[in-house]
Amino acid sequence: MPDYCLSSRGSNVPGTHFDTLPNISLMTTTQNIIEIRNAVKRFPLGTRRTTNGRTGGELTVFHGLDLDLRAGEFVALLGPSGCGKSTLVNILAGQDELDGGEIRKNRPTRGGEEFRLAVVWQQDSLMPWKSARKNVEFPLTISGIPPRPRGDMACAWLRAVGLGDFQDYYPSQLSQGMRQRVSLAAALAPKPNLLLMDEPFGALDAYSKLQIEKEVVRLWEEIDATILMVTHDVQEAVALSDRIIMLTERPAHVAFERVIDLPRPRNLDEIYGAPRFHALVSELWNALTRSRGSR
Repeated sequence: MPDYCLSSRGSNVPGTHFDTLPNISLMTTTQNIIEIRNAVKRFPLGTRRTTNGRTGGELTVFHGLDLDLRAGEFVALLGPSGCGKSTLVNILAGQDELDGGEIRKNRPTRGGEEFRLAVVWQQDSLMPWKSARKNVEFPLTISGIPPRPRGDMACAWLRAVGLGDFQDYYPSQLSQGMRQRVSLAAALAPKPNLLLMDEPFGALDAYSKLQIEKEVVRLWEEIDATILMVTHDVQEAVALSDRIIMLTERPAHVAFERVIDLPRPRNLDEIYGAPRFHALVSELWNALTRSRGSR
């Protein structure tokens, strides 16, 4: 088997073409890439015995949820545990469905491109029988990219996340942080319009977390994509995002939004020590406390 990475040259963020993803309703927009309107999600609780016999129960996760994601922005989604953040990611990713309301995935405005979506989960979903390079190649294979260019592209993305020397390593040979970097490379390789990240750094140690945060910021600033990141970490949300959406306890709705006015491009080593960063974190915590206290 040829080593395509030996022939890689040029940009760390290679270009490519893509096939249309199936089962996505597309509309033209100049601003919002995702529009969620009056969304409702319930989960059955099974049956329980009452004085009148057995009856079923339901848990309403969110009801009447309205939320927009604008093209090209980095949004952090915060909220108490169990309020439906990960459920919303699953629904956007097509792994679950709403019980009411609607989600509109809007056509990108640049060059007539089709809608493309990728996900980075908290636990990596790498295929253990494939090398790092083959894992990154996989979504490109689905997109119909021929073997040599997709090999070059996979290698370029591994270099972009600092794993150029680990292309032939298998997931079992990589640390957790390195596996998440491979997952990130695989998600970004098809250049998605929307990247969903469900607490992607929650299981990492502090140093590994900071390093991969830097990679995410750097690579996102090089590509034209929208990111929705679920996190419990207020500091992480402020450091990375353009806008923070805070959900209430379930049944969840949007408690408040906060635009993060830190400059781009961002140097996280500087941001984490900046007075404005700490002021925003304090402001957000105060708003969160007031929001919960008002319930």
